[in-house]
Amino acid sequence: MVEEKQLNLTEILTALQDFMTQDGSISQEQREFYKMFRQHLNEHEGEFKVEHIEELLIAARAEVPNINDDEFFKMGDAILTRYRNKNEEAINERIRALAEEEARKRALADAERLRREEEERLAEEARLAEEARLAEEARLAEEARLAEEARLAEEARLAEEARLAEEARLAEEARLAEEARLAEEARLAAEARLAEEARLAEEQRLADEARLAEEARLAEEARLAEEARLAEEARLAEEARLAEEARLAEEARIQAELEAEAAAKQAYWDAQGALPDDEAKIVPDLPSDAVAMSPSEEGPGLGLKIALAVVALGLLGGAAMFLL
Repeated sequence: MVEEKQLNLTEILTALQDFMTQDGSISQEQREFYKMFRQHLNEHEGEFKVEHIEELLIAARAEVPNINDDEFFKMGDAILTRYRNKNEEAINERIRALAEEEARKRALADAERLRREEEERLAEEARLAEEARLAEEARLAEEARLAEEARLAEEARLAEEARLAEEARLAEEARLAEEARLAEEARLAAEARLAEEARLAEEQRLADEARLAEEARLAEEARLAEEARLAEEARLAEEARLAEEARLAEEARIQAELEAEAAAKQAYWDAQGALPDDEAKIVPDLPSDAVAMSPSEEGPGLGLKIALAVVALGLLGGAAMFLL
């Protein structure tokens, strides 16, 4: 088999140049395309197979979009024509090989088709024979079925006549039994009605007694609840009074302590003022910007906070007792 010869870089560019210069001039778009295509060829590694050349042409076309489709296809055809001219013998041999392969495949396909047609013919004959056999069996089965149906129909007619006679007998017995049952039900219904009336009267009497008892129980519960509410209110009022007394007593105690502390401070400062100047120097002087806190500034705030805490505790205790 003749080996195909690949184009080299020079042959590819020469074929492209021959196409571009056939009119005696090269356009700016052709120059840009030639430059980009040559750059892609230089960057390619290995042989320049047909599929590689086509890929490089498409890559250059993407970077030079001003080339129109007709001109682009003609440039590609010029390069492929150079390839075909160089490999004419190899291409012809490949075409012959392909034709022989196609003929061989066609012969195999024809043989396979004839084999399948023969198999289908035999299968069809077998199917028709099977259908004939099944049709005969179906005919015989249908005749047997019709005969069996006729026999069963006669048996069914005789059985139906016997059934109707039995049903008539049973219906008469049932009618007599129903009349007796209805008479018994009427008697029992009358007895049940009288018993139900007596039961309802007894239930009404018991319901009236239960209603009166429930009303008395509810009235007693309301009385006890009112007494408990009044007692709780009295207890809470007493707790509030005691809490108020405790608060006032605590405020009086704190006020007395503050007044005693203020008197002690005043006595201390009075004693310091009575000392000679040399002895008074022992006590360090206050900073010039310091302001002494009066008892009225120290005491009431603390006392008020303590009193409020006592009152809050008393109220919380009263609420807890009320809930219990």
